[in-house]
Formats: sequence, C-alpha cells, structure tokens
Amino acid sequence: MKTTRFLSAAISIAMAFTFTSCGPSKTQQAATGGFESVKTPADELLEIKKDLESNFIPCGIGMGESTDEMVARNISGDEARTDMAKTLNTFVERLSESYAQNVSNEAKKIWEEGVRQSTHKELNGTTSYKSIVQFNKESGHFKIYSLYVMNPELLKNAVQAAAAGQEELELRVKKDDMMNKLNEGTAAYNAKYKK
Repeated sequence: MKTTRFLSAAISIAMAFTFTSCGPSKTQQAATGGFESVKTPADELLEIKKDLESNFIPCGIGMGESTDEMVARNISGDEARTDMAKTLNTFVERLSESYAQNVSNEAKKIWEEGVRQSTHKELNGTTSYKSIVQFNKESGHFKIYSLYVMNPELLKNAVQAAAAGQEELELRVKKDDMMNKLNEGTAAYNAKYKK
C-alpha cells in the first residue's frame, strides 16, 4: 500500500514536470510580458526625422492629446519644439567635435553657447512639416503627431555669428568644411522639405 502511494506520488510529480516543461518558460513569459510589436504614426515621422538630421536640418517630433483639436495641436507643437531643442544641442556638439578640434575649451564653450542661444530664439518660428491626426470616437479625444522643421539656414547663420569676432575660432576651426556641410543641409531642405 505504501509502495502504491509512493509510486502514485512519483508519477504525479513526473507528469507535473512534463507539462510545465512543455509550455513557455517563466523567462519567456516575462520577456514578452504580453507586449507585441506595433507600428505607430510616430514611426513614419521618425523615418523622416532621421533623413533630416543626417543633413543637419533641425527637426523635432511631438504628440498631443485632448478633446479639443487645437489644444492637441498646440501640445504636439510644443513637444516638437522641445525635441528640436535637444536635436540642436546634439548638432552643436557634433559640429564642435568635428570642426573645432584644436580650439581651447573656453573658446569652444563660448562658441557652443552662442550657437545654442541664437538657434533657440528661432524655435518659435519653426513650422509643422507633417501632422498625423487621429480621433477616438469613444473618448472624443484627438491625438496629433507632428514633425516640426527649422530652416537650416538659421543654424548656419547662428554658427557664423557665434564665430564672428573670436579670433581663435576663426583661425583654428575647419570653417570651410563645416560651412560646406551646413550648405548641403540647406540645399537638401530647399529641394525636399521647404514649404
């Protein structure tokens, strides 16, 4: 009788191991966590943004949601400008690293700050390049995704203005190379993105 109970318990344990090992492991369940990959309107705008940024064209993406369409647009635009400010900071750092290699840290910081201040003043003048509007009938909410673009000529002018009068920058920066790169961005903007 004891042998039968022991054998029965051993079989139950073996079957439990068999059934649990056939299903997904706890690690697999935790990794997926019920999530699946989806494509959102932001993905389309991110592709355009990637192309713009490769040409030093300042841009940013924002998303706004509200029951009022104009409020959603304003939120989206504000977020896009905030994102663009981050992009501009990245551009300034990239330009500084690439073209101002032999410039002292002090002069480089002054130049970077000058470019940032000049370009950030222009953020309110940016324009919406593309918007994707969604409406949820159940909630009555608008969701708007926006891609804002700044004319790269403004970035180029800010770079030139920040360098003007700074002898060290004018002598040591690879100015022609930098201006050529910024001119290429302006040409790409004028040919493809200017409205």
